[in-house]
Amino acid sequence: MVPALGAHLAPALLLVAPLCVSACVASSDLDDPPIPLGEVAQPVTIPAKGSATTLDIASWNIEWFGDAANGPTNEALQLSNVRDVVAGTDFDIWGFEEVVSSSQWNSLESQLPGYTGFVANEANVINGAAYYSDFSNTEQKVGILYKSAIATVLDARVILTANDYDFGGRPPMQVTLRVTLNGTTEDIIVIVQHPKCCSDTTSWQRRVNASNALKAYLDATYPTQKVWVIGDFNDDVDTSIATGHASPYANFVGDPARYKFPTQALTLAGIGTTVGYRSTIDHHLNTNESNALYIPDSVTVDRVDQYIPGYGTTTSDHYPVLSRYAWRGP
Repeated sequence: MVPALGAHLAPALLLVAPLCVSACVASSDLDDPPIPLGEVAQPVTIPAKGSATTLDIASWNIEWFGDAANGPTNEALQLSNVRDVVAGTDFDIWGFEEVVSSSQWNSLESQLPGYTGFVANEANVINGAAYYSDFSNTEQKVGILYKSAIATVLDARVILTANDYDFGGRPPMQVTLRVTLNGTTEDIIVIVQHPKCCSDTTSWQRRVNASNALKAYLDATYPTQKVWVIGDFNDDVDTSIATGHASPYANFVGDPARYKFPTQALTLAGIGTTVGYRSTIDHHLNTNESNALYIPDSVTVDRVDQYIPGYGTTTSDHYPVLSRYAWRGP
């Protein structure tokens, strides 16, 4: 699901997810037949979408991953399906949202040879534990997986902590990666974010505040660097899911010389990124330096529900979003 639970809310509010509207798409799961709790996970074959010579970047909200009280209830089946999607899709870098259980995350990572990564509250993430350890470490966390043969981590930190409330208690995680591909090594920035959900005006204003803070940070900190911001943005880029309001990300859309949403093509095509919800709320945002490498028309919503029975109830209410980049060789 897409509920944005602030870091300072009472734990009891974790049970209020069905009250979310519009962007919170729990009702869409009714389109899928229920999967018995005890069903044994079976391997799923997912077609590869990555390439050995391109930098392939994916984001995916994996709905309350590892929390049997919310989202998919068969945790073993959800883990198996998420593993098979990542392994089959064969992308280089994955940004995740809604990782709840650290042990479930560790199991996922251990079952994906060639990948390594972490979630926001791990020890190597500066500021991470301070902002992602609420509810006895069962807070929704962002995370990253990457191919260790291609990338190494130089730095990881939670940023924009002064805007913790605006981000719904989930400030972004910034990761600096050294990428070696096609004989060329370069440092890049990947920021995984999951701002406040929902279509009420107060939530919209918090997303506006968060977006303004993010743009000011990027303008000042990375004026010439290759930066990708990926994740569940909980809103669209043409107009807001909050009726009568502009997109919270109009500040980025209105600065095309500096920023580009490849996923805007999905918005214009009316392609939703969640089960049963028509707006595009999962996005990839590029600085002009990273967007110069973007392979035209490569952005896509990976409809892995074609291969996973009962996808919306067994795996997630979001689909993976993919984009690809032409990494220059010598």
